[in-house]
Formats: sequence, structure tokens, C-alpha cells
Amino acid sequence: MVGQYFFREAATSFETKGEWARVTKRYDANCVGGKSKYVDKGNANCNADNGITDGQFAEWVMVKSLSKTRPSDPALTAAQDEKLVADSDDFRRHRVAFKTAARKLIDDGQCSEGDFTEMGGWVKSVNDPDRPIYFMYCGGMTIANRIYLDASTGRTFQK
Repeated sequence: MVGQYFFREAATSFETKGEWARVTKRYDANCVGGKSKYVDKGNANCNADNGITDGQFAEWVMVKSLSKTRPSDPALTAAQDEKLVADSDDFRRHRVAFKTAARKLIDDGQCSEGDFTEMGGWVKSVNDPDRPIYFMYCGGMTIANRIYLDASTGRTFQK
């Protein structure tokens, strides 16, 4: 292994071979004593079987790990998501579950940010006083629009 890319880091594919894409130009492999000094772990042999030809090599990644569009930055919505559910019952205890469930429901189109603004967040269910079950309304204040959240598992459901 030589280096690594991080989530959302840009990479250019110069060529593909099967399931692999070359993401760097060929460069000096820094071979000393038949081993590349750039290889962090794994096979460092400076030979063609290891992708090193004439002292040059390139870095490859699996094609399935590349995307044509850059994923959105999770940090952009994190603070906003927390504001949407900040008035939830037991917010301090379940803040991560509340904001994660809210974001998923919004991204799936089941709820809008306006639903959470109107409700102020998740409300503790009195029907399940001993369990961390909360609810919210998405699309109107009717029983048919009530969505429950089990804060211990993150599962949302309708009764």
C-alpha cells in the first residue's frame, strides 16, 4: 500500500483495467536494494509483477470506490440538523440518534425541515414510558403522519 485517499478527496482516473483505476501518473518508485521505499505496507519488491517497471510505478484504486460526483460534506448539515431537533425531549441523552434519524427522514423525503421546525423535535411517547420511544409528525398533525423513533436502535417506524 502506498498512501491513501480520504472520503471526498478528489482523484483523477488516468486509465482503467478491469476493476482498477490508475489515479496517479507514473513516478519514481525509489527502489533501493530491490525494494520501493514508498510502499507503506505489503509487497515492496521492485519488479513488473508488483507494478514497477523501469523503476516507475503508479497508484491504483478500485473503480467502485470512485464517484463522478463529489459526496456532500456531512459537516454542512450537522449543525443545522442538531438545531432542528434541539428542543426534543431528552435531547442531551439522545442527540445523536435524534439528529441522525431526522436527517435520514428528510433525505428520504418522508419529512421536511419545516416539520421538525414546527414540532421542535422528537416528543417522548407516553405509551412507552420505560423505553426510549419518541415521535414526530411529518406532513401534518394526524396519527397517520406520526413517525416513531426508538432512540436506542435508531429505527424509525409507524404504528
